Parts: sequence; C-alpha cells; structure tokens
Amino acid sequence: MQVSVETTSGLTRKMTIAVPAAQFEDRVADRLKSAAVKVSIPGFRRGKVPLKEIERRFGASVRREVASEVVQSSLEDAVRQENLPLIGTPSVELVNIDAGADLEFTATFEVLPEIELVDLATLKIRKPDAEIRDADIEDMVESLRKQRTQWNPVERPAAAKDRVVVDYAVKVDGQVVDDGERQDFTFVVGGDETAEELDRAVGGMSVGETRAFPVTIRGDDAEQPGDGDAIGEVVVKAVEAPFLPDLDQAFFESFGIVGHDHASEDEEDEGEGENQGEGENQGEGEAQGEGEAQGEGEAQGEGEAQGEGENPPATGLDEFRDSVRERMAADLAAAVRNETTRQVMKALVRAHRFEVPRVLMAEELEQERRRMAQAMGIAADHAQLGEWAEERVAERVRTRLVVREIVNKESLAADDDRIRAKVAVIASAYEGSDDVKNWIYGDEEQLRRIELGVLEDRLVDHVLSLATVELVPSSYKDVVTGTSIPPLPEEEESAASPPEGTDAANELSSTGQSDRVRAESAGGSAASEKAGAPKWCRWLRRLFGSDKT
Repeated sequence: MQVSVETTSGLTRKMTIAVPAAQFEDRVADRLKSAAVKVSIPGFRRGKVPLKEIERRFGASVRREVASEVVQSSLEDAVRQENLPLIGTPSVELVNIDAGADLEFTATFEVLPEIELVDLATLKIRKPDAEIRDADIEDMVESLRKQRTQWNPVERPAAAKDRVVVDYAVKVDGQVVDDGERQDFTFVVGGDETAEELDRAVGGMSVGETRAFPVTIRGDDAEQPGDGDAIGEVVVKAVEAPFLPDLDQAFFESFGIVGHDHASEDEEDEGEGENQGEGENQGEGEAQGEGEAQGEGEAQGEGEAQGEGENPPATGLDEFRDSVRERMAADLAAAVRNETTRQVMKALVRAHRFEVPRVLMAEELEQERRRMAQAMGIAADHAQLGEWAEERVAERVRTRLVVREIVNKESLAADDDRIRAKVAVIASAYEGSDDVKNWIYGDEEQLRRIELGVLEDRLVDHVLSLATVELVPSSYKDVVTGTSIPPLPEEEESAASPPEGTDAANELSSTGQSDRVRAESAGGSAASEKAGAPKWCRWLRRLFGSDKT
C-alpha cells in the first residue's frame, strides 16, 4: 500500500492511498466464488452457476462492495502508519477502481492541532478570597424569612410591597388587543413583575375598585412599526399584605433545627428578676429587654447570657444561625472552587493560541443552537446564533484541546481512592448512604460523571501547584453569585456576550444558596453532583469517553 499526505490548508490533510491490484483483485475473486455457491439463477442448479456468469451479472456491484471495505480498512491502516490525529469523518473519493489497476482513492480530513504547552509556572491564576461576616448571616436569615412570607388579606388600598390579584384588559378603540386580557393576575406592587403602567395604576386601589389608565403599545414588527396609544382597564379583586414569620421555634423547626425557644425563655425571665442558664446570674432584681439580664455578669443580645466564667446553652436562634453559617461556609467553599476552576481554564486558553478545527467548531455550534432552541422552546433550525457564538465556541473548543493535552502529558487519572472518597461525600448527604453508594457504583453513567469530577480536581490542583495564585479580596455574596473576579482587559469584549448557562459557578445565586440551608436540602448537593458534570468535563468525556473522536 502506497500512502502520500499533503497539507492543503491549515489543519486539512489530503491523503492519497493506492492498494496493489493483486491484493484488491484477489478479494474480488474470493467474493465472487463465495457468491457462486450461494446464489440461485434460473436455468442453473444451485451452486453450479459458472463463475463467468456470476461475474457478468454481479461483478460491478461486488467490486464496489469490496472497494468500500478495502477503502475503510486501508484508510485506518494509513492513518495509524502516518500517525495522524484525524478528527471527524474523512471525505473519500475513489480515483481508480478499474480491473487490473491499483485501487486508488483520496481521503480529505482535519487533524488535531499540535499544541506546545507553556510552562504552567508562568501562569497567574486569580482566586477569590472571602469570609462570612455577621452581616452576611443576618442577610441570609432575613432572606429565609422572606422565602416563608405569608400573605394576609387587608381592607385598605394597595400599597408598595402588597400582593394584588386583578383582572385587566388593554383596549384600542374599545376592542381588546391580542393577548391583552388576563384574569386573576397576581403580582407584588412595585416588584418589577409587570408593566409599569399597570403597576402604577393599582397603587391606592381598593378591592372591587376599577380604574382606567393610559398604555403605550410598542410597535416591534412590520405590521405595527410605531408605538400606539391604548387604554388599560383594571379591577382589583384582592389586596394582601406581606407578613414575615417570627424567628421562633416553629420557624427554626421548619428548617430542621430543633433547640430551645428563646422567646419562651424570655417570658419566663420577665418579672422574676432572674435569667437562668446552666449557672445562675442574679442582678438587682431586674431582667431587662429581650433576654437581657444584668448582675455580677451581663447577658447581652438576643437570648445570650454571660455569667462569671459560664455560658448558658445556645438558644434556637443561636443554633439556627450556626446552621446557616455552616451551610454558607460549604456554599462559599464550593463557589470559590468553581470560580477558581473557571479562572484556571481562562488562564490556560489565554496562554495557548492555535487554529481550531472546523469540524469541532461545527459540532459545537450545532450543539449551541440546539441548547438555545430548547431554552426558547422552538425548533432547532429556527434558532439563530448571534455574533458572539462563534468566538465563544472557539474558546470552548480551544480549552477542551488544551485540557486534553495536559491530561495526556501529565498522565492524570481519576484513581480509585479519590473516586471512592468522592462517592462517600455524595452519599453522606443522604439517609441510607450505603444504598446510595451501591446505586452509584451500579450506574455506569453516574460513576463516569464522578470520575470526570475527580479528574477535574486533579487537573486544577496540578495547575494551581505550579502557577502563581493571586488572592482577590471579595465578599460572600459576590463569590456565590459568580461576580468576585473582575474581567481582565482582554476579557472585556467576551464578557459582554451571553453567559454560559450550564457553567457551575453561574448557576449559584443568593436565593439558591439560601434554600440549601434547609435540612431537607441536604440531598441537594448530591443531586447536583448527579445532575451533570461541569461543561468542560463533558468535553473530556467526548475526548476520552465513549464518544471520543
């Protein structure tokens, strides 16, 4: 077999392969003989059809069939022989298939780029540095209260922060416009949940009152290119005021915190002039404020008491705050890790610039289009990608290829000990952790995701061990919302493009973090582990897993 390779452009290679005529003709002859034994032709006994008749009737189709098989096997052999990192499906063209001549064909394809890795010690990685402050805990506690807001009917005009239920219609010349009518529409006044005109109109309205208000209809299509005036009509059906739950034992227990009720303790303290903990603090016959007692020592704050060298047991509020702090600490650690991982990937792709294979770009763009279509609820062929898509996809592919190169060069792997440790951490969030472990080990896909997560940790740790790490002072809120690291100048333009929704750090939000304080959300972290590996882990799966190219 003769093989020649030429570079047509960039990463595109054109390979010409010639298979000796004798080798090809021998396979054709063998196939014809095999057919002669099996084929049935009228006028001939089965197995007695002359070979010339078989060749006359089936020779051309047999040659094409054998040629297809020879092309496939010869191409695979040639790629291995030339040690070419082929990607995608080659475009094959038969040059010569004539009898007595060498079988000749060409294959055009792209190859992976050669990546010369930089010295990782020259990289600078920015890592967020934040701590949980008392104000952060108070904000989180208040956020949890707001999540449990109760709405009570009131007999007064609607005011800001009230919740209203209304019927409304938008009319032009007395006729309701398309999609301009709603029944039992509920929203919070001043909460940016509806059009400004409607929001302003309901202010000061009482139940049963009707009001008309001006509306401007925005023209945004060819049929209605300009703005138009309309009249809105709204009738208020209910006005409800928000009520935040007290920080009492019932509230704490709703989050799985079972402890002492500081309110009831305060009631016992009042009037007796005593505040009792494990020890006893006696003052001048008075217990002052909410749970405050003054004596030889002082009890200060909400339900805290200090004696002479003794601290009474924590109240329910103390235990709740401790639980909140514990969950926030876990969320902060995870968010710091996610952001650091993202910064590692950014640093890697900035340090390695090379041509990106068009075939990988096409695959990623198609996936991007499908993701957009799914998010918008439309057909994939109707989704139009913006100008930002190609550059973002190019960076994604470039990152994947750099990661692949480092993993191969450093022989990084997800060893069994780390995988077992990861599984144990996930399972520990559940009751019956042994059952969860068995389920994970019995599910090949879940186990593969965990392996990729371990491989991610190994890669990131490897880069961090060599690179220069710069700590960037930040706050808890900025870290968990993914805004702790300002973009570098070269990132400004790309930062303006739409974010990648599946990025782990981008999925964090202050509300989502608050939810995780609940005891019943203990399984949430494990569920998120199983919901899907980070995006770049899926890249690794494609390169090293079942669908690698």
